[in-house]
Amino acid sequence: MRIGVEAERANVSNPTGVEHYAQQLILALAKEDFENEYILYLRTKPASWLQQLPKNFKLKVMPFPIFWTQLRISWEMLVRPVDALFIMASALPLIHPKNSLVTIHDLAWEFYPETFKTFMRWYLRFSTWFACKFSRSIIAVSEQTKKDIAKIYKTNLSKISVIYHGFDAKSEIPAKASQEELSKEQKKIAALPDKYILYISTLQPRKNVSGLIEAFVELKKEKQIPQSLVLVGGKGWLYEKIMQQIKDHPEVIYCGYGYDRFAYLKKADLLVQPSFYEGFGMSLLDAFASDVAVACSNVSALPEVAGDAAIYFDPKNKQEMKSAIYAAITDRSLHDSLIEKGRERLKLFTWQKCAKQTLALLKGEHV
Repeated sequence: MRIGVEAERANVSNPTGVEHYAQQLILALAKEDFENEYILYLRTKPASWLQQLPKNFKLKVMPFPIFWTQLRISWEMLVRPVDALFIMASALPLIHPKNSLVTIHDLAWEFYPETFKTFMRWYLRFSTWFACKFSRSIIAVSEQTKKDIAKIYKTNLSKISVIYHGFDAKSEIPAKASQEELSKEQKKIAALPDKYILYISTLQPRKNVSGLIEAFVELKKEKQIPQSLVLVGGKGWLYEKIMQQIKDHPEVIYCGYGYDRFAYLKKADLLVQPSFYEGFGMSLLDAFASDVAVACSNVSALPEVAGDAAIYFDPKNKQEMKSAIYAAITDRSLHDSLIEKGRERLKLFTWQKCAKQTLALLKGEHV
């Protein structure tokens, strides 16, 4: 079977959640499947790791200015069709084989439309509707996302399969950075206070970073906790308000994009994920792997991923957030039990399992 894969998402220098998923799943498929032929479609020059894949993985670079997936891959499907097409996010080409599989990671633009520019919101709605209607199968990365897809896009539940992200520290691909950037980051990490609470994700409104800063500043004042708050992540849509809050509070430290997120986790007392909405929540798995306790929102897919390995709070309730954070950093028994449960929870999420289930769907099997 010839399987076409939209792989440009896996080819970015500084990946976020979706791009990380694409990288790791391609690597896992390369370890799992030596029989089928894969054609990885790229828009830009392939990263070195892509060039080191097994012989049954072929790279095809196809530069194109706009709507690359919808138009350029459509042309490729017309002139050089494949037996199956896998799109790792919800942008199915207009021309595609009957056996097309798409992954939908979340529907944030439906729940928080104000955090997206008008054109991007329109584009995401159309492309996701099109993918839901015309793909043969859909991967949702959580049960919550599956329910959201079925409800909002009127998609038959039997068409949607839940396949969780995995975790494998050995296959991590370092974010691309110059030696100067890495040196600066190492100095930042070395200069961080001995005790801190950590947030790792993009700075944008739906992540509730402003709410976390407010809760932390109040907690610091009320309980005199020794920890600082360290924020690691790129600047997303409408980040300006967050940056102003950081500027106003010296106990809140912004480190920028984290090239080595595990180095930040290694020194952290607690990871806090305060999002209003998440399709999955990969930072939770990073924390579990780093023996870091987790406090997170009790909404969307986060409880599904964290299970009993986190202390929860309502992201709209500042007092609950403060209480959860305070309990996690002061109650040693609770703190240690969260770490232990995190280690066990992590065992449920493997890229090997993700790859096997994805391959089954590409073969037309049920998972």
